[in-house]
Amino acid sequence: MVEKDAVLKVVRARNYRQMNTEELARRLGVERPDLAGFTGMLSELEREGFLVRVKKKHWVNPEAAGLLTGRLQGNARGFGFVRPLLGEGEDVYIAEEDLNGGMDGDLVVVDTSRQAAARRRSGGKGRGPAGRIIKVLEHHNTHVLGTFVPGKRFARVTPDNPRLFRDIYVSPADALEAREGDQVLVEVTSWPSLRHNAEGEVKEVIGRPGDPGVDVRSVILEFGLPREFPPAVLAAAEQVPDDPPAEQGAGRHDLRRHTTVTVDPEDAKDFDDALSFYRDQDSGRRVVLVHIADLSFYVQPGDPIDREAHSRGCSVYLARDVVPMLPPRQSKEVFSVVPGRDRLAKTVVLEFDEAGELRDYSLCHSVINVDRRLTYTEVQAALEAAEAEEPAAAAAAERLPDDIWSLLTGLDALAGQLSARRQERGSIDLDLTEYAVNVDQDGRVVSVSQVVRDRSHRLVEEFMLAANCAVAEFMRRHRLPALYRIHEPPPEEDLKEFAAFLRTVMSRKVDVLDRRQLQDLLAEVAGTHLAEAVNMQMLRTMQRAVYSPDCRPHFALHFERYCHFTSPVRRYPDLVVHQILDQFLAGKQSAASLRNRWKDRLPNIASHCNAMQERADEAEREIVKIKLLRYLEDHASEVFDAVITGVQEYGLFVRLDDYSVEGLIKVQNIGGDFYRYDERRRALVGTRTDRAFRLGQPLRVTVERINMARRQLDLLLAE
Repeated sequence: MVEKDAVLKVVRARNYRQMNTEELARRLGVERPDLAGFTGMLSELEREGFLVRVKKKHWVNPEAAGLLTGRLQGNARGFGFVRPLLGEGEDVYIAEEDLNGGMDGDLVVVDTSRQAAARRRSGGKGRGPAGRIIKVLEHHNTHVLGTFVPGKRFARVTPDNPRLFRDIYVSPADALEAREGDQVLVEVTSWPSLRHNAEGEVKEVIGRPGDPGVDVRSVILEFGLPREFPPAVLAAAEQVPDDPPAEQGAGRHDLRRHTTVTVDPEDAKDFDDALSFYRDQDSGRRVVLVHIADLSFYVQPGDPIDREAHSRGCSVYLARDVVPMLPPRQSKEVFSVVPGRDRLAKTVVLEFDEAGELRDYSLCHSVINVDRRLTYTEVQAALEAAEAEEPAAAAAAERLPDDIWSLLTGLDALAGQLSARRQERGSIDLDLTEYAVNVDQDGRVVSVSQVVRDRSHRLVEEFMLAANCAVAEFMRRHRLPALYRIHEPPPEEDLKEFAAFLRTVMSRKVDVLDRRQLQDLLAEVAGTHLAEAVNMQMLRTMQRAVYSPDCRPHFALHFERYCHFTSPVRRYPDLVVHQILDQFLAGKQSAASLRNRWKDRLPNIASHCNAMQERADEAEREIVKIKLLRYLEDHASEVFDAVITGVQEYGLFVRLDDYSVEGLIKVQNIGGDFYRYDERRRALVGTRTDRAFRLGQPLRVTVERINMARRQLDLLLAE
């Protein structure tokens, strides 16, 4: 079979004339028995963005033809943007009349050769490329979740995803006896056009909004999360013994003599990691043992559990529920480092001097036995008691054995040093407020509480960071293939935009390339009404951290080498790193043979896991937003403290202080004046009174309307 590079060499040649599949096959000497495989290769190159098949079934070089392939991201206001698959080009604006049947998430081909015309048709004033979709290669929304609305001739389903901004029509015969207001899953049978909406058939009635379990099931369906494990995967999982066979301890370091604890949230669903701590009698160094569940001992590359874990990419946490990466019983018991049971682990041994500098590290297979499961709340209480008056410390000590008390205080002191050293090196930690939505057995919100990232969290996080860095260094030093966690620097234009934002909002000039100035900035706004706006704007400036087989720095953490190793039970990239380490440490394969074995797999694994992680993040944010909106429905008469997080010509985006939810105050609902958008001041300004509404400004607001179908919160000023 001819290679892809040979195809691209022909198509990208300056003297290339458009050819169809048969002509290209003859040009490249493809034999007739190989024609089907060759045709599949061309289609794959098209989906990857390297080729486009145009009218008369001819293949063209998209760059030469003014075409590009990318994913369409719809907007609730009717337009969209296409993010190119290849290169680092800007997103392409698509007016509603140029969508040509494309829907949010579709893989599309865009003609960018007539950008000016596309802008004129839409009345768009924005800068940047524009285009028209000429082809949908892959429809993403074959099934859509939404709210059922009956009608005389046709019913409608209003999609929950606001990026799918047009209703889907359903005939009465295809409504599956859905009632008005039901959450339903509709299968799209006819794609939209400029003049016609999509059509579909109701395939499942989920239930009444707000009923027990409906919100979680809705999010699972909306984001295409897997609902069940295949029987073959469950059968394979049941073959895993509840405890490791005794003979598996041979050849492993027996670390059961060390006091070992886990520290997790109260509602933790699985337990990947545990910690031990002692002072080496010979060197005097403080030694931290970071024990990570040795999942790769049970899950081998290519076996049924591994394939399913790869498909899922990661666990997804939805309020009280979880969509696990691995079969649930084994996730909680066999694969986790649970207390009082012998468990197989990979242990990273970290040796620190008195200044908190890492002097040495090593990696080994081990057997551990966790002495105590602790929660963040318990650990924080113990650390606070250690600094309190002697009676309080004595009372706390009585609740914890001496060895665990010593372990926690030793880890806490060292974690403080590590955090300070990391800050000194230039690590940037954004301070974004998080809220925990506490729900009852029926999924109804009973309270909302702010997540406080205190010393107990730092105690765990600093050693997980250190272990991940040590493993990344081990992989690089031994020239092993790996999946690294990388974070590219922000684009220069975005940095300039952030600097302009700071000049406007804070009236100060900040060198956004100077890490020390950025750290000082975050410290200055911490605890003020500007904190949310500044941190959110900095987050928008940052690129998304991703997995990559290439070892590149992590910008925010300011690490030269970093990987994810510490959570193999809930993240597939961590499991891959474990599997590669097993193959190397067994001594049966050289680094060169491993690089050859994994080189074709790792880019695809990285790309897939990045997509699955992004899906998980969106689903987790969505369930929190749904729960918060339902909670606010029951408190709609209250007045809320809030802060302006966004200013547009059509209104103010406002985040409620005590909830991680954002709403819109429409400009026409701001009374007392006519308001216009002042781009220089980034504010809505009254033309008569000169009253201004700026980013970071505190407000008091009330709820005007909550649209659960669109998951939108409209607010009013509380005058």
